[in-house]
Amino acid sequence: MMKNLLTVALAFVTTFAFAQTFVSTTPENKNVVLEEFTGIYCGFCPDGHVIGQGLHDANPNDVFLINIHTGGYANPNGPSDPDFNTIFGAAIGNASGLAGYPAGTVNRATFSGISPQGSPGTTALSRGDWAAASAIILGQPSYVNLGAQASYDMSTGILTVNTETYYTSTTTNINNLHVAVVENNVPGPQSGAQNYNPGAIISGPWNPTYNHQHMLRHLMDGALGIEYSVTTAGTFVPNTHTWNMPANLSTGQSTNGYFPDLDPTNMDVVAFIAEGPGEIITGVQAEVVCIFPNAYDANVTASSAPDVMCATTADISITFRNYGNQPLTSLDLTYDINGGTPGTYNWTGNLASGAQTTVTVPNVSFIPQPDNFGNPGNTVSWTASNPNGQVDQNTTNNSSVSKFSHKEMSGDVVQGITAGNISIDITTDGYGSETTWELVAEDGTVYGSGGPYASSTTIPTINVAVPGNVCVEFILYDSYGDGMCCANGVGSVLVQDVNGTLIFEGDPINLQNFSALPTAFSTGAASGPAWECSPFGCVEGTPGLGQYMTESQCESDPTTGCYVGPTWKCDPVQGCIDIGTAGLGDYNTEQECIDDPSNPCGAVSIGENNTPEFALYPNPAQNVLNIDGNFESVEIYDVFGKLVFASDNKTEVNISALANGSYYVNILTSDSVIKKKVTVAR
Repeated sequence: MMKNLLTVALAFVTTFAFAQTFVSTTPENKNVVLEEFTGIYCGFCPDGHVIGQGLHDANPNDVFLINIHTGGYANPNGPSDPDFNTIFGAAIGNASGLAGYPAGTVNRATFSGISPQGSPGTTALSRGDWAAASAIILGQPSYVNLGAQASYDMSTGILTVNTETYYTSTTTNINNLHVAVVENNVPGPQSGAQNYNPGAIISGPWNPTYNHQHMLRHLMDGALGIEYSVTTAGTFVPNTHTWNMPANLSTGQSTNGYFPDLDPTNMDVVAFIAEGPGEIITGVQAEVVCIFPNAYDANVTASSAPDVMCATTADISITFRNYGNQPLTSLDLTYDINGGTPGTYNWTGNLASGAQTTVTVPNVSFIPQPDNFGNPGNTVSWTASNPNGQVDQNTTNNSSVSKFSHKEMSGDVVQGITAGNISIDITTDGYGSETTWELVAEDGTVYGSGGPYASSTTIPTINVAVPGNVCVEFILYDSYGDGMCCANGVGSVLVQDVNGTLIFEGDPINLQNFSALPTAFSTGAASGPAWECSPFGCVEGTPGLGQYMTESQCESDPTTGCYVGPTWKCDPVQGCIDIGTAGLGDYNTEQECIDDPSNPCGAVSIGENNTPEFALYPNPAQNVLNIDGNFESVEIYDVFGKLVFASDNKTEVNISALANGSYYVNILTSDSVIKKKVTVAR
């Protein structure tokens, strides 16, 4: 926009009593306008956000924040990333001498004793200097006061800002009035959030999803603002600024990335007076007050469904606001996926004017569609109607259509992965403490996770058991957001199945500048070893996830507690005894001990190391299990170690409720536990 040069004396009112409405006429000190330069992939920037917010919170009427996304850290990495750049941000950043992130200007001023990031005379300061610089500004008198009021007409889409400027003393400097529109509560990705501002992490599609504040969206009078030529004491200057606010800022912005819709209910304006392109003298902030002309107006602001790997159901969500001037207590919502059979959700609640809520319907069935030239091929549609049982007075904002991808249909799922152990080989970069990973099934089951790790270290191969017929994501995380290459060392990651089929391979190209790298894969029907050792002996689990093909293989492995080996020994006093510890005896059976001519135990009475003997019959059993012997209680466990039956010293146990299969019986005496195995077969 071309600057407006106010040179006509009639545009200024020097007889203040007839014109002033809300600006103060009392001389005041300067207020602080902190322009913070940030970006979604700047790992330290959340720390800057915390510092800036702290300065504002300590001085809510005197310190105002404008967060400007600009530079390489602000650029989206792909079409699913938002683009928070503006056509003004780069110019403001370049004029400051910006040399590193996060940085900020405090009233675009220079300070004695505080060195800028760039060359002498530039204004960008490191975050550690913001507080000291702000204290200096707040202690300086201002020759001009500024007031602002803002409103947004929901029916016209026009933002109107009224400013009033009053000079408490005369200045010879050229002044420029600027009105910046900033938006709060904007969801998006943000590197370093977990480390430096975890309180700003919210639920959302990015990992992490961050709640951005004070984000610059627009300068209402362009980069130059409105220039004042009459600046004598007592001068009063009213101005009206308008902006026909678009739905988003895609027009004229960077063409890469996703552009979030503008939300007038979460906006403020920061107006400030600067000396030409130089120092800001003072500023003021005003909340945007939304005007709702209709009594009943349900505004559907967003709809969504997460990308699906292999499933044929999806959780779908709708977000809507009450744009009526009456509380919204009920709303009818209809939905469908890919034009299928519509569903209905009858919402009830209590939403004040401008308030919003989100409704999610889980597990909606659909027929998956492939992507079309990289565009998601599955569509979810929502329509709202009958607010409070009344006719909606604005039907132009009642619907929303959004898309989501079915990764298997679109070829984004690695197929043919063998169930069983997935091997993960990691070499960390110079910041291994930033590296973590997880294997997560589509239903949310976490099969394995790891990290953080030591720096510049090769981690021993990690094996994670994954069952058959599931869809899984291997997700590699970097908490700082700068990836595992290249300035701080080169890391590597290799993920394969048991046959060496490649799932993911990290290299110097794809390991740069990421917060999360997901790779989806699907396993086939599981086969292979199923038996493994448990506290209750050898158990048969899921094929492909065990260590042994058969129960006997499991029991014959002397390295496990499931080992079944020789237990009988010859005792000169007691004769042949069963010591009950597999592998520590000399004989597999009592008879082998008796028949061995090399020892005298065959002629001596046979015992079992004072361990009582019990007989379980019949085995296999059907509905009743008999136990002969003197015991206190009995417990029965399934092959997964779950207790399925317990009783006192009944010698006849009713097992009719147990399903067919193998079970482990613990017979508890006063000083021991005797373990037996029984099969239920009907």
